[in-house]
Amino acid sequence: MAETPDNAEAAELHQVSVELWLIGRRDEALLAFRQALGGESDAIALQLRDTLPNSYDDPDATPDRPINLQQQNAFAAYRNTARMTTDDARAWFNVGLTHEKEGRAVEARQAFEESFKSYHRNLAAKALGGSDAQVALELCRRVVDIDERDAKAWINLGAALGQTQQPDEELEAYRRAIEIAPKYAEAWYNLGVAQAREERDGEAIHAYKQALILSPKFAKAWFNLGVLQGKLGNPQEKLRSYRKAVEADHNFGEAWHNLGVMYNAFGKAEEGREAFDRARKLLNPKLRVAESIEFKSATTPDGAPDRPTASPPP
Repeated sequence: MAETPDNAEAAELHQVSVELWLIGRRDEALLAFRQALGGESDAIALQLRDTLPNSYDDPDATPDRPINLQQQNAFAAYRNTARMTTDDARAWFNVGLTHEKEGRAVEARQAFEESFKSYHRNLAAKALGGSDAQVALELCRRVVDIDERDAKAWINLGAALGQTQQPDEELEAYRRAIEIAPKYAEAWYNLGVAQAREERDGEAIHAYKQALILSPKFAKAWFNLGVLQGKLGNPQEKLRSYRKAVEADHNFGEAWHNLGVMYNAFGKAEEGREAFDRARKLLNPKLRVAESIEFKSATTPDGAPDRPTASPPP
């Protein structure tokens, strides 16, 4: 039975696996990945690092193998989350082992590849919630390099580009996700958030509406659409959008609050009081929310870790 590598060893193996994948040595990449997850009984994968070009850098670099800052940052992220595998990545890994034991080599290879991609996609998604935006950006770029047809990877890259104040590249990343998966509601939503941040309101409204066509219960899209409709002087549509937001998510406190503001504006005092009561219970029972001030739309796009979504890409 194989021993699970310690965090430092697993971190190096995960980085080795990516380096091998990116230079086309995919069989060896999967071998290193399997070793990192503790699924192999030999140490062949550890030896693979010595066959990589000198551009590969580990934390024990010598003058013959100088440290590259981006690689060092990536290694730190792998080391800090070396044991982090999502249920999805582990599930694919176990499927691969089962196929392998039963002699189905092609199916095993496909499952291991899915596990590999899922692991690194989710590592990047996890980094998006961390404190180092540059590390997150580096990991998100790596996932796109691993599979440039992965719509979720492009969404995460867009979110990372937004965190590092690169709006043009962020918009392009979301457009690439939509090209790959036109029915991916989250990609349209994130595009709308980024466009609204750049005050491209008409384009953002279009993007939110596309998201809602694909996922009619997308509460945050309804909420953000309502904010923009109000900004453009369409109060009736704004009221309707806030209603749709709370219908889609009964626990959406900010939407209840904004709905209360709109009810008051239309002279519907009783409905307004009920909406504000709901908002206070959901946001903070001790907080007296200013009933004349609306919450603004979200400015941070959603990442795309492996989890069920309202409209997953085809």
